[in-house]
Amino acid sequence: MNNFLIYSIIGSIVLTIIMNVLPLLFPNAAAKMQRKIEENARRSIEQHEDDKQPSVKVFFPWKAMLAGSIILTVLVNIIAYFSA
Repeated sequence: MNNFLIYSIIGSIVLTIIMNVLPLLFPNAAAKMQRKIEENARRSIEQHEDDKQPSVKVFFPWKAMLAGSIILTVLVNIIAYFSA
């Protein structure tokens, strides 16, 4: 149990550092993301006002799920390798 607690604290510190360093590495990412969100919102409003468009739109983030699955698999394997 002590090992889990130590690994959890170290993992938390590492993830916090990574999340704080990433914006420094990609300074324009926030502006790009804001423009994309605004563009999607405009498009959604235009589609909502158009009666010819279907009223229900299904979103399935398969790319994000695939990337997340690969990243989490690699992280779990790295943690298992170092903890054994």
